[in-house]
Amino acid sequence: MKWVNILHLYQPPTQTREIVGEVVHDSYEKILCLLDQYPNLRLTLNISGSLLELLSKYGHQSVIDGFKKHAERGAIEFLASAMYHPILPLLEEKEILRQIRLHENISKKCFGAIYQPGGFYFPEMAYSENSCKAVIKAGFKWTVLDEIHATVKVDSETRYEIKDLKFGVVFRDSSYSRTFPPESIILDLEKIKKPYLVTCHDGELYGHWHREDHGYYKKAFSHPGITTITVSQYIDELEKETKIAVRDASWESKPDELKQNITLGLWHNPQNEIHNMLEAFKKEILTLVENHQDDPGYSLARHHADRGVASCAWWWASEKKIGPFSPVSWNPTEIEKGAQELYKAMNSFTTLSPNEISKTALLFRNLQKSIWQKHKQKYDPDYLLE
Repeated sequence: MKWVNILHLYQPPTQTREIVGEVVHDSYEKILCLLDQYPNLRLTLNISGSLLELLSKYGHQSVIDGFKKHAERGAIEFLASAMYHPILPLLEEKEILRQIRLHENISKKCFGAIYQPGGFYFPEMAYSENSCKAVIKAGFKWTVLDEIHATVKVDSETRYEIKDLKFGVVFRDSSYSRTFPPESIILDLEKIKKPYLVTCHDGELYGHWHREDHGYYKKAFSHPGITTITVSQYIDELEKETKIAVRDASWESKPDELKQNITLGLWHNPQNEIHNMLEAFKKEILTLVENHQDDPGYSLARHHADRGVASCAWWWASEKKIGPFSPVSWNPTEIEKGAQELYKAMNSFTTLSPNEISKTALLFRNLQKSIWQKHKQKYDPDYLLE
């Protein structure tokens, strides 16, 4: 069996030095050690631009250098993405292209000439046809999506192209991607009859979210019946080709949501008041940024606006229980962090009219009020006892 192992590494732009250090120790250094220990291990890796920025800022250059070293020897294939991990279907094309360009700039700065990705990673696999058209315009050739994006059952031995877009797509195996693959693959190896298995998940699962002490890394990465290959190697080996219709969705989409035309339930649920308020505030800030490019504070405002569209605030406002062991995705502090970045963009300008300032400030105050009012009413036990 050939295993196409895709890892996505990300930390939000507002992440603390302490948490970044913890994840570096638990996860990123673990991945580098595995690449050192198993020379034949091949990974396809997306490292978000915001994480590269944090690694540089907090003194973890050795991690960047380690990934570069393994890429130069052919063990890593890089995937491109958007700088601050925004949900691309919720952005206009010009903002998508900007985020892609920012990601490319920092990736080339960190990795040099070896950074030449042909594939693109949609944050949270949040895909829409319009956002894909922007990605194609940026020059990429293929992406990785979940099986739920496909309108028919997919076959791992077929090379797929998205119908009408002339854009390649690889589908991850949902069931194995939602596990700890080194363990589940070994346990199920006799049952796996297909010659290729594609998995894709957050790289922080290695060592940070999952503490592995049963030897499954060794069993998986040194097993004589398993060969790891990159996505490009996988695509090149496929002989059958076909076109496929792909639907707007994310890797967390649920069939019942899609039936209601809710394609991004964790980030844009029309029934979620906080989601709607975040969207309105974001759009107002991006309008200010577009209209005040001659303002002396534009560069700083642009920087905060770029960071403020990161997906995390929307995720923490979703109030969903993702899995049986996960907490409810609600955290008012994290929601406010993202909103604060957008508000900092407004405060960076020096030539806004009184009406622009009051309108934007009111949106922010109402958002803050709604966040904490909901928290008190639904999640604060002291409030519930009153």
